[in-house]
Amino acid sequence: MSATLHDRPFLVRRLSRVRRHARRVLWMERAWPQLHGVVAATGLYILAGLLRVPQSLPDWARVILLVCFVSTVVIMTIRGWRRIVDPTVAEMDRQIERASRLPFQPLLALQDHPATTGEPALWHLHIERVMRGIGVLRAGWPKPRLTPWDRGGAAFLLAALLTALVLAGTSAPSRILAAFVPGMDDADVPLPRIQAWIDLPSYAPGAPQFLGERDGIASVPQGARLTAIVTGTMSHPYLSGATTSARDDRALDRRSWALHASLDGSGTLRLKSRWRTIAQWQMQVRPDLAPDVAWDGKPQVVQDTWRLKLPWKVAQAYGVQSLQAEMRLHGRSNPRVLKVPVPLNGAPKDAHGVSEQDLSADPWAGEQVDATLYATSVSGLHARSKPVTFRLPARSFHDPVAKAIIATRHRLALGEQTRVAAADDLRALTEVLPLRETGVILSLDLAASQLTDPDDADAREQVIGLTWAVALYLEDLRETDRETALANLDIRAAQAAVQTQIAHMKKLGHAGQVTAEQEELAQRMKTLRQAIDRRMQALMRQAMQNGTMLPETSQDQGDADDAFARLMRRLQSDATNGHGDDAMRRLQQLEEMTSRMRNATPQDLANMAQQMRAQAEAQAQRHELHDLVKRQAALLDHTQSRLSAQRRANSTDQDEDSPGGSDNQDLATMSTPELLRRLGLQQPPSEALETRTDTAPPPADPAVEATHDEERRKDHAVQSALRRVDTILNDAVKQTSGKPLDGLKKADKDMAAARHALAHGQDDAAQQAEQQALKDLAEAGKQMSDAQKAQSKGGGPIALLPGFSSAADRQGGGKAGQGQGDDSDSDGADADRHGDRDPLGRKLGKGNQGMDTDGHIPEADQRARAREIERELRRRDADRTRPRSELDYLDRLLKSY
Repeated sequence: MSATLHDRPFLVRRLSRVRRHARRVLWMERAWPQLHGVVAATGLYILAGLLRVPQSLPDWARVILLVCFVSTVVIMTIRGWRRIVDPTVAEMDRQIERASRLPFQPLLALQDHPATTGEPALWHLHIERVMRGIGVLRAGWPKPRLTPWDRGGAAFLLAALLTALVLAGTSAPSRILAAFVPGMDDADVPLPRIQAWIDLPSYAPGAPQFLGERDGIASVPQGARLTAIVTGTMSHPYLSGATTSARDDRALDRRSWALHASLDGSGTLRLKSRWRTIAQWQMQVRPDLAPDVAWDGKPQVVQDTWRLKLPWKVAQAYGVQSLQAEMRLHGRSNPRVLKVPVPLNGAPKDAHGVSEQDLSADPWAGEQVDATLYATSVSGLHARSKPVTFRLPARSFHDPVAKAIIATRHRLALGEQTRVAAADDLRALTEVLPLRETGVILSLDLAASQLTDPDDADAREQVIGLTWAVALYLEDLRETDRETALANLDIRAAQAAVQTQIAHMKKLGHAGQVTAEQEELAQRMKTLRQAIDRRMQALMRQAMQNGTMLPETSQDQGDADDAFARLMRRLQSDATNGHGDDAMRRLQQLEEMTSRMRNATPQDLANMAQQMRAQAEAQAQRHELHDLVKRQAALLDHTQSRLSAQRRANSTDQDEDSPGGSDNQDLATMSTPELLRRLGLQQPPSEALETRTDTAPPPADPAVEATHDEERRKDHAVQSALRRVDTILNDAVKQTSGKPLDGLKKADKDMAAARHALAHGQDDAAQQAEQQALKDLAEAGKQMSDAQKAQSKGGGPIALLPGFSSAADRQGGGKAGQGQGDDSDSDGADADRHGDRDPLGRKLGKGNQGMDTDGHIPEADQRARAREIERELRRRDADRTRPRSELDYLDRLLKSY
């Protein structure tokens, strides 16, 4: 390039930019003849996609078609590309000169050089003149050479594409995309049908939640399982979005699919099929959290006993399956963990209570321990409470040999003494025992032999249990006679055998409910019952010798037998049905009952007399309440009989005025209020219906009215007396229990309202007040029963013969299971008769079972008559010529049918 051109860099940059543009123009002009076939093929395929031609083929055919099309286009493109010749600089300059309309090819002069070296000034002058004449440079636009066939084909293809785009509308993008993506449906393909529901997890039982076919919102617990049945799609659908796990998908047939997934997190759950979202649901997954467990106070020893109170509280949204206290020695490295099950009433969601445990038999008794509560939810999650430190209560022994045995046992369990040294101590104790205690001597010798046997790995645990039984026997022998001590020993052995069998059956699960295991449990229960009978017989003989027998011993003994038999039947039933925790709780109640079996003392007799007086007062109050209810119900009967007589008189007079009689009267001729009355419905006072026949009420019979007035005066006097009795009874209850009953207070107000209505001859108002008074008396009866139950359980059991025990003892366990309630049969003899009945003598229930069952079931002909009346009411509701007030009332009435 000449020096003059180099002196002007702006011209160089402008020329370079225009040349690049000219190069693209020339390239496109040369590429069109080579690539117009590719463009035409692509346009035709897009047109086919807009017309849904590829989508109508099976997926495998679409794949073949798309492969053929892409292969053809690629081959044509490669071949055409190779035939395109890149333009030279001279060709680019000629394109610029033509587009810029420059005469005499001035750009050629810029690239030229002088033939000789002389006269450079003249050449520069020539260049300057050429540059001044160039002006604005342009590259122009591509002008491919089109034949008439090319123009016609392009116009036709363009028109067809525009027409197809207009016809496709908003579905055009999805049609084009579906044509190039095998297995994808466009927006015009009908969405498949979906049936989706969510099954709640086993730890949160409930009815399945059905989802909308396309969208919806669901709030479910974590672990709920989604099931979706998709019908009408050729490809496998899949889920995305919300956190899911445990997926299990399978094909039901060629166009039906079943999807299963476990929901673990909240979010939008999308169901997709063939590249489309066919449904989406908002999932609100409630997390399944670990139980919230804590001590509800510090464990403490029950006064004057060796029992331990464990206060606890636990909560979990879906229920707690099990709870236990785990104890470890404080400040010592001992691998043993003492696990104490805490009985629960079912699987509570929020519960608290105090569990009384007898841990005196454990070798750690008397030591400081670190205890934590360990809870397991019904969903399998675990949680621990903060640890607390306390000292385990220990049983006091007064027999010197028993105290020495317990001391040796304690050192052996804590590892403070070797097995050989413990065996020597036990052998030394046999030398101080009298020869008549042959069984004790042999037991201690056996324990010593086990400890000195190096091959017996379980000797330590076996000796710990054996020495405890020997110590208890020696202690019982010091306080009672030999027969009673042996009976107590048999009971403890039988209880341990039953406990072992229950634990074994619980561990086996369903396999523990086989006949062989149940028979073994029944045999051990029989042995326990025989041991208890021997213990009771021994106590009876001792009581006869001491002269402390109470009157009516046989009856009391029968009550004790019933209490033991009832509790043992429940224990065996729970174990047989797989309720191991309940069986253990009842066994604990049975142990408490047997441990309290002793002869009566003068103080026991005084306490029993006081209890009997309290029970007699409570029974008298219940009888008074029952009598009050009976008389109030009689007043209600009188009021209802007067109202019925008036209604019958009105109905008879109206029927006599109408053709066809009362029962056979044509329904079409009856008034709407009369039809409602026959159907058992009462017209609201605020809605007086307009009828086609205006009939005045018939005049009342003076003789009948005089009879009713006399009866009202008598009822008025009786109601006044009943109100006075209600007040006296409430004062008596307040004096006995310390507070009045709200039900009796409400009944007093309703009785006053009934008395006022009777004084003014208003039977309708009197009926409502008397009915409400009866409901209040029923509520008072329940309150009285609850108060007496709480009072009977508050003073603690009297430790007598089982036949002489308090009502709470006969339930089967006194204080066992505190905080969990008790499912005993009765609260004493009177509770058996009235504890589950209201003051009207009807059986009480809970939930729907507690509803009154005094409804009258009509006969078949009466039901048919009622259906006829209902059809007549519907016919009248369809007659829009009737008065507007009547039609409005009928519309509202018939909506409920």
